[in-house]
Amino acid sequence: MNQNERTNIPENRNFILGSMSFGHAIAHLYDQGIPVLMPTIASFFGLSNLQVSIVMAFRFAGFGIVNIGGGLVVDMLKKYWGLMLTGCMVAAGLLFLLVGASPNFPTLLITTFLVSIPGALWHLPSTASLSQVFPDRRGWAISIHGFGANLGNVSGPVIAAALLGLVASWRSVLFIYSIPALITGVIVWWSLRDIGKYGDSPPSNIKTHLENTWKVIKNPVVLLLVSAAILRGIGLDAVFAWSPFYLEETLGKTHLSAGIHYSLLTGMGIVSAPVLGLLSDKFGRKSILVPGFALAAIFSLVTVATGEGILLLLVFAGMGLFSFALHQVIQAAVLDVVGTGTEAAAVGLIFGLNGILGAASPFLGVLVIEKFGGYGAVYYFAGALTLMAALLTIFAPIRADKSLIKPT
Repeated sequence: MNQNERTNIPENRNFILGSMSFGHAIAHLYDQGIPVLMPTIASFFGLSNLQVSIVMAFRFAGFGIVNIGGGLVVDMLKKYWGLMLTGCMVAAGLLFLLVGASPNFPTLLITTFLVSIPGALWHLPSTASLSQVFPDRRGWAISIHGFGANLGNVSGPVIAAALLGLVASWRSVLFIYSIPALITGVIVWWSLRDIGKYGDSPPSNIKTHLENTWKVIKNPVVLLLVSAAILRGIGLDAVFAWSPFYLEETLGKTHLSAGIHYSLLTGMGIVSAPVLGLLSDKFGRKSILVPGFALAAIFSLVTVATGEGILLLLVFAGMGLFSFALHQVIQAAVLDVVGTGTEAAAVGLIFGLNGILGAASPFLGVLVIEKFGGYGAVYYFAGALTLMAALLTIFAPIRADKSLIKPT
């Protein structure tokens, strides 16, 4: 009996990976377009930096709450994974209409919270299924899924900025957003509706699920890696939140120029994610994470010193090489040590804690901005936190040879 038959792995798993990565690209196209629109939205409503922080905090909180609470449920409802993925796309299309129709600041807060939910939920069944369908190439598969995200990351800011220049209304941009999301929902249903049938079946009772999830939480590798991801995430969220303001208000960039810079910051994983995923499969996760964090910190720390010319583009591209790609290697490292049936809970733990604690990141960003010299100070803040993440990863007891890692 071959491996595919023994572990219920589908013969068309590369098609599944491609379809899932496409959906991930659409989700991130929207996700990384919103920050580019925020300076215009803030100007429209007359928002202060504190109010902008509240909007961003609601967005991060929605992402975190769904992940931290949804992992266990998603693991238990494996047969509905295809329906969940379809629902994520359809709901995103409808909710962007609501954000675009927000008449005032309180409504904007509510709709921003709600629109974060579909993208947050997407990661749980998608990453869990890829972990089961690609047990032999987990780092590569998760990185290709991330490659899809980075396609959205690199195109989202430019598309948002270009649409804003064409229609001159952030509301119209969000209304336009809803159409591709609804179309993608149909494609996702056609290609991924049976995804829950593959891989190993989880335990059927909630007691076993809870026991297995508790083992995940107690695992020292998971604890240290999640802590590193949180530190890195808080710094990175601050950079994502305030870079459009730094580019437009401090450096005087146009919407399009700011969008191009931002697309490099969020989308260069299109180059690095597959490479880092493959290398982590071959040489181990730690050998990629530690130097990756160190390089990411260096790029962040030198951002302000590069000024506003071509060097700034290169530094933003350098930061972008590690923005999401390292997070995907962390996911693979965590999934290496968790048992079958707890994949969504493990991924939810990473994304959930990042989202919930990341809700404080915009406020910390405001504090840093006001106390340490303007928007550029967030890059020093992020660089310091990334160095701390590198130190934590050094002490994580990750086996150098991934093949020797056994589930708990």
